[in-house]
Amino acid sequence: MSGLIPLSAVVGEALDEIAKRSKKTIYQNDYLAWASDVLGRRYYERMAGIMDEVAHSRTGKTRTAVKSANGTGKSYSLSDFGTWWVTAFPPEESLAIFTANGRDQIERVVFKYLKDNYGYMKTHGYNPPGQINESLEWKYEKLDGSGKEAIAFGKRPADQDIVSSFQGTRKPRTMVGLDEMGGLPEDLLTAAEAVTTGGETCLFGIGNPDRRGTLFHRLWTNKTYAADWNLHTISAYDLPTMTGEDVYPNDPVRQEAMLSSGMTTRRWVEHKERAWQDDDAYGVPQPNALFKSKVLGIFPDEGDTTFFPENYVTAAQENQIDPQGGGIGGVDLGFAGEDESVFTVNDAGHCRVFDKQIAYRDDSGEVAGKTTGSWGKAETIDSARRIHAIAHYCGLSEVRVDASGAGVGVFNELNSLREFRDKEYTLIGIRGGTASSDRNQWAKARDEHHSSLKEQLRQGALDIDPDDSKLRDELLIITYKMNDRGAVVITPKKELKNEFGGSPDRLDSLIYATVGLNTLLKKEPEDLETGQRIMFDAYEFTGNSFEGAGLPI
Repeated sequence: MSGLIPLSAVVGEALDEIAKRSKKTIYQNDYLAWASDVLGRRYYERMAGIMDEVAHSRTGKTRTAVKSANGTGKSYSLSDFGTWWVTAFPPEESLAIFTANGRDQIERVVFKYLKDNYGYMKTHGYNPPGQINESLEWKYEKLDGSGKEAIAFGKRPADQDIVSSFQGTRKPRTMVGLDEMGGLPEDLLTAAEAVTTGGETCLFGIGNPDRRGTLFHRLWTNKTYAADWNLHTISAYDLPTMTGEDVYPNDPVRQEAMLSSGMTTRRWVEHKERAWQDDDAYGVPQPNALFKSKVLGIFPDEGDTTFFPENYVTAAQENQIDPQGGGIGGVDLGFAGEDESVFTVNDAGHCRVFDKQIAYRDDSGEVAGKTTGSWGKAETIDSARRIHAIAHYCGLSEVRVDASGAGVGVFNELNSLREFRDKEYTLIGIRGGTASSDRNQWAKARDEHHSSLKEQLRQGALDIDPDDSKLRDELLIITYKMNDRGAVVITPKKELKNEFGGSPDRLDSLIYATVGLNTLLKKEPEDLETGQRIMFDAYEFTGNSFEGAGLPI
């Protein structure tokens, strides 16, 4: 009879569906089987063990962090895991969020691998849900016909928006993948924790151990902080290029493709064994900071490149100095990107970012708003009014203001506008361009002033906020080298912006507030009068690059 479907076909379709569901259940409980069958992927032994643990929480911990050498397959493993998370389980229940130290990393690396995985599945008989678009989203059509919904997306929010950035984007099964975790701000982990509150959740972070003083570093140095995390290390010596491991024993083509896919080679490691190891006093080669982080996958020792010793910083956080009232203010001004403006008060060595909320007024005397000692982007007049209000509230004798670049406008307004004529503090504008007092000790003024802060920390002369983790991280991330003269050269600020994800605003503010005025001006402070305008050229001190027209010379 026409139009009837043979019973054999119905039975066949039913059996196929049962087989698919059965296989999906197997894949949900065996990540490595899924990776092999669906992506054609096998991992070398070290990575395979890590991926199995991340997927199945065999320790009961749902947070995993991996510090790794260069070229170990970090990012594609993270992307593989996210692909499994949203395709081996119902899409209406699953969500994968990816973040990194910049949108470019998410787009060119993580989502590139996601697209590769999607394409491979499509061409090998699997049917991944939905589509991946160019807005760093993987969306599928909801079964109830109500529209499209994300099962994966990538995002690197601005620092001021981080904590709230992922709110309302959780599902019963939510994972957050943290690529290049070593460069991520701590607030990003707070945002990730806020959406991984359900029963089936996962935090998976992986990165290079380049920098101390970060949340990534803290996982390996603070037992309390790390208690809920699975922690792993991958060395270049774990790679099949070094061990000879046959990852694809029956497929030499795939084996060769894996070895030549960007994985760190034996030749590269052998070169770094020569180039990145320095002889000790007995002529025995010892790994330097680069070798440790890029080859061994471990954090550099404190003495390798760190300028401010960790024990100095810890001692300053534990020190207790009673404020006397008054003191000196240091203001670092942020105008671009995610930098913030910071006002630090140094009261007899008791140094804190001003944390009260007070009103500041406009030129008519009306309240224009409220401020604390840190604020985001603002007009120059707005920043000037905030500074003036805090200085008067604290009864400060001096206020040192970053007057380099766009900051010169704030200084000029504080110095010349009638609404600030009642200032009872000495205003000091700091600009760039001076040499140090001794070029054989410090390459530039900036290097000398960092050394001044270091000496005060060594002497126990400062009490810094034990709860200010940002300041601690900024102190511990500062590195240095010696130039041909043997003089100290602090890492340029432009490089710090690239590595740290922003400017060390709190550190600069602290330096402004603590460096000796006689050092700044090469004259004694008693020669100055209250309300006097002073300009100090610290172009090199702040380390700003000189770019574009319109900046002060």
